[in-house]
Amino acid sequence: MRKSTEDKKNRVRIEVLLVILAIGASVIESIIPRPIPFIKPGLANVVTVAAIIKYGFWTGLRVNILRATGAAIFIGIIATPTYLLSLSGGIASALVMGSVRRVLSVTGMSVAGSLASLYIQLLTASVILPGLPAGGLILPLSIWGTLSGTITGIVAIVLLRRGFPWIHDSGVDLVSLPK
Repeated sequence: MRKSTEDKKNRVRIEVLLVILAIGASVIESIIPRPIPFIKPGLANVVTVAAIIKYGFWTGLRVNILRATGAAIFIGIIATPTYLLSLSGGIASALVMGSVRRVLSVTGMSVAGSLASLYIQLLTASVILPGLPAGGLILPLSIWGTLSGTITGIVAIVLLRRGFPWIHDSGVDLVSLPK
């Protein structure tokens, strides 16, 4: 029994550190100006992609939910539509990435998650703001989601290969990951 208790404690410690890292990335993203709504670099998604690959879907989903909530509290947007957009995007992203992780590459999974996040945020925003010209945003969001998802996936691959040094975790041989 002692081994399983230690494993559980280590797993919780790892998840807490992943959430803190993702919140930090979200806070940094919040200070970067956005020329078009919904368009941001997606730094926090690097953590989510790596978490889903290394620790599984549920870890990635928890990281995204706690990241959205923690960053919203820290930035001061918890009671705003922006939080709802972030939370819905994070949940959609994790759901899609978790469902395609065994059939797509890390980068493909990241792009799918990025697009899911952007599309659900656009849908959510359209409900909140009925006059939003959603149709005109689909193409720019698709291009941005593909670009940022690709970059996020590449950065996640580097992180996965090197391991998580802040938690003394070894890297992953991406070739040996289950498809």
